Order: sequence, then C-alpha cells, then structure tokens
Amino acid sequence: MDLPPAPTYEFYIPSIHDDTALACRIYSAPESHFGGGSPDFENNREKPWAPKGAIVAHPYSSVGGSYDDTTVLHMVSALMKKRFTVGTFNFRGVGKSGGKATWTSKAELQDYISFVGFFMYYLSNIYPPVQGSESCDNHFPLQPILSGVPAIRPPAHLILAGYSYGALMTRYLPNVPAMLHRFSRVLETSTEAEIRSRAAELATVTQIDILSRRPIAAREVRSRSKGKGKGKGEERARDSGSLDSVPTNWLGEKETLMRLLQTPFKRKEIKNSWPDQGMGFSPCEEDFIAQVHVPTPKTHYLLVSLLLEPLAAFCTGFRKCARLDVDGDSLDEKFLHNATLVVHGKKDRLTSIAKIEKWANWRMVDSEERFQIVRVADSGHFWRDETAVKTLKAAIGMWIQKHVREESESN
Repeated sequence: MDLPPAPTYEFYIPSIHDDTALACRIYSAPESHFGGGSPDFENNREKPWAPKGAIVAHPYSSVGGSYDDTTVLHMVSALMKKRFTVGTFNFRGVGKSGGKATWTSKAELQDYISFVGFFMYYLSNIYPPVQGSESCDNHFPLQPILSGVPAIRPPAHLILAGYSYGALMTRYLPNVPAMLHRFSRVLETSTEAEIRSRAAELATVTQIDILSRRPIAAREVRSRSKGKGKGKGEERARDSGSLDSVPTNWLGEKETLMRLLQTPFKRKEIKNSWPDQGMGFSPCEEDFIAQVHVPTPKTHYLLVSLLLEPLAAFCTGFRKCARLDVDGDSLDEKFLHNATLVVHGKKDRLTSIAKIEKWANWRMVDSEERFQIVRVADSGHFWRDETAVKTLKAAIGMWIQKHVREESESN
C-alpha cells in the first residue's frame, strides 16, 4: 500500500502544559496546491486561496504508538492525495519528544492543543505567489504574523483526526475557537508566543520553498531565531531545478530558521505566562505580543478505531479527562455541528462495532448528513489487512470529496 513521502519538515514545539519538547512533522500538499493555480490577490479578492490542513494523532504510547505508526501514515497518505497539508506529532514520552507519558492523559491533551495552535498559525502565515508572476520580487511578505499583518483569506479547512488513542484524544479536544483563543493574546515570554513564533518561522521557510519552485525535499527544519538572514539583497542564486530566482538573503534566512527550529525551547523567564491564568503579577500592555486573529477554520473530524469505555477510562486514569469544553457543552456536541467520519473495523476487539453504533446512535439521528460511520468487514483494530486499508483510504477520500467540496461551493 502507498505510504506518504518523507516528511517535508521535522521540528520541535514546546507543550503549553509544561514546555516539554514535542517532535513534530509537516507533510506538504503537492506543490501545485500553492503554485500556478493560486488566485491573484490583486484581481480576485472575492475568492482568495484558503489552505486545507489536517492533523493526525497517533495511538497509545505505552503500546508503541507514534507518528511512525503504519495506520497513521496511511491516513496521512489519503489526506495528501486530497491536497491537504498534514501535520503529525509525538505525544510526550514518545520518540524524540521529551517528558514521560502520563496515566491521566491531561498533559497529552495539552500537547495536542499545542500542535493545533501551531498548525493554525502556520497555515495562516502561508501566502501563495501571485498568479502568473515571473519573479518572486514584491510578492513575499516575510513573517506576516510576526509583523501583525492579518491573513487575507476565508477560514481554512481543518480536519482533526486520530487513530485509536489518537481518536480518543481528538474526541476530548475542546472546540476549535476555544483552542485558538488560548493563542490570540499572549505574553511575549509565554509558551504560546513561542509556538506562534515558530509557526511564523516555519511558514517563512515554506514560502521560500514555494517561491523557489523547486521540489520540496525531505529535510529537518531547525529552529527558532529572531535573526535575519544576511547577504546582499540584490544578489541572486539559481537552483538547478528552480524556475524563479531567489534573493540570496532569503536563502540565508531559510537556512538560519532551519537550523534553529530543531532546537527544543528552553524558557529563560517566568514559568506560567498565559494572561488568563493566575500569575501573581499584573503584566503591562508592552509585555504582550501583537494580538492576531486567526479565522476559525471549517472544522471536520475523522475518528479511526475510536476507543470507548472501558479502555477509554483506562487511558485517562479513570478520570474525566476533559469531558466539557470551556462553554460547558458536552465535547461530543462538536460532532453534531461539524462533518464527522467514524471508520471502524467489524472485527475490532478493543471497542466493538456494537459499542460504536450505540455511542453514535443519537448523533446519527440528529445529524445524519454530517455524521457518518463506515464499517469495515475485513479489519480489526490494527488495520493489517490490505483490503481493509484500501477501504479506509477510499472512505476518507470520498468523505473529503463530499464535505469539503460542498462547503467550498456554498461560500
């Protein structure tokens, strides 16, 4: 079965829970998604380009789950074929991520929220080149979020997905506006500010790659820097596979950011620095970075081999990990208001298909058009059968084709 290409970028972000370094990946959508077919911002502002992104969370770390899981990679591949930019990350205690896994999953849920915040600011920082331009001159606003430039586009399409334990954590996520609120107004020394900064920096690297028109090869992106690339702005370097020339100083900027994004974040100042939490001091206006509004994306949910009780209770330490969002609504309410696909094997012995159908029954009655279950006869929990994997990927593709296209055409 087809697996995705090597990740385009590998990097670290800190967790908002305790600054633990999280190993992350971005798989870029095909270059044509950003290239010549992009709308002209000068002449076609009514329907500007809207990014499409997806996040896939991996299975339980204590039984070997990671972003290298084969089923996770199959999901990434299916999403990329629909021209989605896909992000994955390792929860704490997995692979190159720091820290240790917890028994309550409270910290892991914060890890997930950290990556959601990063991913949305990353997508909002990517501007496609102007259609038909022969040069990258004057068409590349470096680090627009850092400079306070708002995104000129409608909301992105965002798929929040997970497999097994990752699906359980996706179920427990707060609603997207609540997660984005966490990152909107933050102190300069906060973890949230660091995440926003890294998102803008990786977007800068991505835009340079897009505008150079060269194939984006697998690489490790290395981390954060406030420094600017040096070099003579008028000098140009041509790559053998490049259609456009790229200013030398932009290449220097990219290399600097690539080196720095691989460095885990180490806090130098205050520990708890989100203004809505008790800090023991009153910050001044100068302590905050520029507030930037990221439009709420059109959100969709993809749950593959979702864990339900009793395993769900075991994975969360038999506690109500976070069953209510900030508005006090049941977390499952989001599946009534957003397109949701549940894919489950009929031979799954960890959570039976009967339990899934019972859990989903009232959702299907109230929202049959938006909530869909695909029952796969040839699969258990671990998706080892080749026919079952083909069914899974086909189900994802058809679901995206229906719901993303329908929402796009309605705007």
